[in-house]
Amino acid sequence: MPPHKRVLITITASLLVGALMACTSADDGNDAPGADAGSGQKGPAAEFRDQNLLVTAVCSAGADGGWRVSVDGWDPKTWTHEAQATFAVPATVVATKQTSGPRSALTALCTPSDYGPLGQSARDGEGDTAVVRMVRSLFDRDFTRLAVVIQDEDGGPGHVGYVDRGGQLTDLTATDTGFGSTPNESYAVLSPDGAEVWFTYWDTQVGTKIGSRAVAGDHKRIERAGKVPNGRPLFLVGDPVRAVVGYDIAVSPDGRRFSSTYAPEGVFAVPDQSTALTDSSSKAGDNMCSDAVGWLDDDTLLCPFGNGSLAALDVDGGTSTPRGPILPDNDRETTGMVISPDGSQVVFLSAFEKEREYWISATQPSSTPQKVEQSGAFSVLGDTAIFIEWR
Repeated sequence: MPPHKRVLITITASLLVGALMACTSADDGNDAPGADAGSGQKGPAAEFRDQNLLVTAVCSAGADGGWRVSVDGWDPKTWTHEAQATFAVPATVVATKQTSGPRSALTALCTPSDYGPLGQSARDGEGDTAVVRMVRSLFDRDFTRLAVVIQDEDGGPGHVGYVDRGGQLTDLTATDTGFGSTPNESYAVLSPDGAEVWFTYWDTQVGTKIGSRAVAGDHKRIERAGKVPNGRPLFLVGDPVRAVVGYDIAVSPDGRRFSSTYAPEGVFAVPDQSTALTDSSSKAGDNMCSDAVGWLDDDTLLCPFGNGSLAALDVDGGTSTPRGPILPDNDRETTGMVISPDGSQVVFLSAFEKEREYWISATQPSSTPQKVEQSGAFSVLGDTAIFIEWR
């Protein structure tokens, strides 16, 4: 797998210059989140709008050995702090990297590292592009809940639940305690509507299965799929949602297909039921693209290419040859992370040892990237946040 990498900032090239000019003056009144001169806005709202919003997630130390997860929405034109949701995560939640025990994508956000917030992955070989998508899947569409895996202080098996904005931890497994019930649940994610937590769990008779628990009602576990490979992350696809267990899954904009980096590698149709990718899974296209950044459109993936560059690849073109590289050759590690909604631009991390630089480029061949500078109100995030969505 490639070295750990990260991407923190997403902005459009057409807005970059204006945004930086608005943020560079120390006297422009924009030194704190939400202070937007001329708008009269006093602070971020609770609602995250559906368009024109950059969303970040950051994890910091919380009370009593726990963590504080903050999700923030930013206007890309003014860098006004538009929205915020915070989650007080107790110490019983799995949030830092462990050598064994239940898994959670929250470990990629909260585990300290000299190499930044993605210096520690969620384990089991996920690339950083997949980890960012996994972090996004911890939240519902409106960022009202955060899915978590809970582990008792004695280090026992994991069970699933969620934390709301008020800091209330709800253990969905705690009320499901029939005779012989031994929860062993991992990789909790939230459905987009926030109504269900999905996860993988261990059945002593069969092996790993896919299940879900409703947020409302008695929280009884519903089996969604039988035996699936152990130790692999879970992604939700389609509408209504179903789960796919596999590596580095990225869904196409039309929601009909998804790519996977390996085990196996390829493009697949979104299944009718929850399932796992295996070597026998039927492909709907070839990507020949390891660690795909994502989709530029319904038929085109953006992939790592050559010496520190990225290139588009048509998955239906009958060839594995990508288009020309979008960046000049370089000796740095380039990690593309977030693609603009129209597929025209990409934000990437350029890394050399512990040095990190953030750039934005058009997705056309031979584009000229522009360096992203942090200043003004936006600089409050420092280098500890991950951009998890570009609406």
